[in-house]
Parts: sequence; C-alpha cells; structure tokens
Amino acid sequence: MLMDINTAPALRASDIVKSFGTQRILDGVSLDIARGEVVCILGPSGSGKSTLLRCLNWLSPPDAGEVWIGDERVGMRNTSTPRPEREIRAQRSRIGMVFQSFNLWPHMSVLENVMEGLLSVKRMPRLKASDIAVEALRQVGLSGKHTEMPARLSGGQQQRVGIARTLAMAPEVILFDEPTSALDPELVGEVLAVMRGLAASQTTMIVVTHEIGFACDVADRVVFMDGGKIVEMGPPEQIIDHPSSARLRQFLHRFSSPESRS
Repeated sequence: MLMDINTAPALRASDIVKSFGTQRILDGVSLDIARGEVVCILGPSGSGKSTLLRCLNWLSPPDAGEVWIGDERVGMRNTSTPRPEREIRAQRSRIGMVFQSFNLWPHMSVLENVMEGLLSVKRMPRLKASDIAVEALRQVGLSGKHTEMPARLSGGQQQRVGIARTLAMAPEVILFDEPTSALDPELVGEVLAVMRGLAASQTTMIVVTHEIGFACDVADRVVFMDGGKIVEMGPPEQIIDHPSSARLRQFLHRFSSPESRS
C-alpha cells in the first residue's frame, strides 16, 4: 500500500522488532516523524536507541515491522521482496546519518570526504559535487578547511565534516547517533551549535543524545526508550520537567534537574 505523499510523515517506523541472537533489542517500536520536526531520543545504554536508527536507514534491517521514507517503503518492495542493494543505497541517501565516531576517510581531504557520496551514490559531475560540498562546509563553519586531512582536525571539526557530508546529500531526514559522545567537553558546544542551526531551519532530525539541555531547547518531541520500547513520548516540557514514569525520573536524575537548566 502506497502512502499519500502529501499526508505521509517524513519518516515512519511501524512495529519495529530487532534481535541479536536471543536478545531482543527492539520490541515493537513505532514512531512517526513529521516534516520539519526535531525528535530527540533519550534512554540508558542498551535501550535500543542506536539500533533503532540503524533500522531506520536499513544499515541493520529489522526482523519485523516496516520503515517508510515519505511514500516509499525502505528496504522492501512488499512484504516478501527485498529491494536490491542499489535501491537501498538510493533510499539511504534520503535518510542521512551522522555517527558517533565521525567515520571520515583518513586518506581524503575534508572537501573530498564531503564530495564522495555525491560522486559515488548520486553520480554527480565533479564540479557540481565540489560546489555543493563547499556550500555544505560553509554551513558548518569550515570554509577554510577544504584541503585539510581529517587527522589534522579537532574532534569537533571532524564531526562537523561528518554533518557537512550528510547535508551535501540533501536528505529528507537526518539521523544523529549521539554525535557529541566521542568529543571532549569543550568541543561539544560547536557541534550542538551547528545542530541548533539546522533545527532552526526546519531540518527534519532524529537525535539520539544525552544532552538534556539541547533536547529541552530544540526538540519538538522527546522520546524516552528503555528495554527496547518507547516508555514515554511528548513535548520536552512534559517529558523532561514532568515525567510520568519512575524509570524516566530515575534516568533524568542522573543528568539534569530543572534547577540546573534555569
């Protein structure tokens, strides 16, 4: 069944189940993301947050359930026919992902890293790809770093290159998997500043994070996961300031309090 592109969410996950061996990591997770919405996902380690993102862009296909990008089902043509890899790659270009560990190619310059997806996935002419990459680097504040190699950059700069690489592909949704977790504390702010700018421009984003303040300031909705399920979901003022479950209250107590954000 095709969805109406005018009414369909930007991204839809329906009853996603994922296990590794005998351990069920995701247990029937459903989530709709509206166009232009920012959703932050919170939860303890092992709650299934990162696995959910990898299921959404088919890096780790779910065992059951469906994922839709707009009016197109991800990974599958129907209930029994997987899409060929070339179609899945094209779908992934619509669902960008920024990883914890940057994942830059060490032998390529900053500009080449950002261009690579345009050349290899979109088969774009080199000159056009270069122009788009230059603009993406400008968006993340790295206009002077085109010729640098990744090893010469700080962690925050490397992560901003990763964001630029994703932006260059013009995805419909961007997934962020704890993008600041590998950074020294003094570098976190520069990455969050770029993400705040993207949120202000109504970029559709799903952000797995432990940055409670960022979620309060930027998210339209906050999702709290535990044990492979969505436990609570709602606007940040409800989820962060007035949690209804003891498990969420316990989790938030470790990271923040209303007084620390005032």
